[in-house]
Amino acid sequence: MTIADGLRRASRRRTNRSWLSHALVFLSLIGLNVHNALETGPGHGADGAWYSDYALSIDHEGQLPRGPVTVVPLYPLWLAMLMRIDPGYRDYLQCVSDNFSYQAKKRRVEAGMDRPDRYVCEHLDDVGIYIRVLLAATSIGLVWLAGWLVSGRPMVAHLGALFALYAGRLFFMTNSDMPESLVIPLFTGVNVCLAWLVLMLIRGPEREEGDGPNGRTRLRTAAVAITCGLLLGALALVRPPYEFLLAALPVAAAVWMLRDRRRRRAVAVGTTWILIGASLIVTPWLVRNYVEKGFVGFTQTYGPPILMERLDYNGMTWRQWIAAFPNWAGGGGGPRLVKRWFGKDTRAWLRRGDPESRERRIRGEHMLMNVPPEDQLGVVLRRVWAELPKHLAVSVPLAWRGMNQTRGDIPYGNLCWLLVILGFALGTRRNRCVLA
Repeated sequence: MTIADGLRRASRRRTNRSWLSHALVFLSLIGLNVHNALETGPGHGADGAWYSDYALSIDHEGQLPRGPVTVVPLYPLWLAMLMRIDPGYRDYLQCVSDNFSYQAKKRRVEAGMDRPDRYVCEHLDDVGIYIRVLLAATSIGLVWLAGWLVSGRPMVAHLGALFALYAGRLFFMTNSDMPESLVIPLFTGVNVCLAWLVLMLIRGPEREEGDGPNGRTRLRTAAVAITCGLLLGALALVRPPYEFLLAALPVAAAVWMLRDRRRRRAVAVGTTWILIGASLIVTPWLVRNYVEKGFVGFTQTYGPPILMERLDYNGMTWRQWIAAFPNWAGGGGGPRLVKRWFGKDTRAWLRRGDPESRERRIRGEHMLMNVPPEDQLGVVLRRVWAELPKHLAVSVPLAWRGMNQTRGDIPYGNLCWLLVILGFALGTRRNRCVLA
């Protein structure tokens, strides 16, 4: 054996050991997630109990509940399927409905009873709990894959997965009775799939005049794009607001085509395949709503009241707008600083649970009270259009708040914004394309 052969073998051994260590880190991150989920047990809430009621109604009646369409079907049908697989999970959901629903809360208040212990419905031996834990672990794995796709470096992937595991509310939401147990793996799946598709379009061989890649690559690209569409369609049927991603996708593709004319045909074809994949999932639901309910859309009454409550924030003054950033920066020090710098009234206006916050919700409900369900979305969108500049300006601090909904004193959302900015400022062209 020559010296060169020995060096090559030593290099291969070092590479194998490196990947083995990365695999162990990856599996450890997944194991931490599974351990934490089984250790803390599921989280309950009134919204989760509402979905449990909906799924129990499907299980008892064998069909979707009658009346206005208030929720998209995928998550309740998912729960109903799990109940058919494991009757013990039906008992768990019934317990959640009996103890944590809005009606149960009202009965407790009238009777002067305390909120039940969160472990009253705990079951660690039914299929629903195990599948939720598996989906949460899948989410962490997809975040790891996203980090690797963006950077090509396993260490970045490890740090990304660790950040997702301990920063913010990802773990809490995937382990709750809310639809986020499906939303988060689907959302991470959509992002990873789109990142993979972007990389394929960037690297794909092209002809001189901008024609698409060769036959085999075209087929592979179409398969990935359709997969992205299927995931995006499923996501919209779990949480209705994600339907707006379907509308935003062609706009994003148009911007890319204007910036990169050589790939405009490949981008257009990829976007078309995504929309075709999404339509395979959402079209039956839209047709059902039109035939049975007489409207075209995902829901009748889910979005408009929530958006109307959001619109009342457009009454925010510039003083409140500036104060919103430190107030919603995460951690415990921001509200105290706002009260000292801007006064108690400004702080009270921004605080959740304040009488002013409840009045905003009530005003939104009253504005839609006399509007037929099929006309509510149009009423809300006309107001959005009329207030569009202010609406966009107010959306910035509200997005800031959404990024900082963490427990504890560490503003993880701020760190996430910083990492995104650094990724665009210091990253390679590949980093920037995938992040965008």
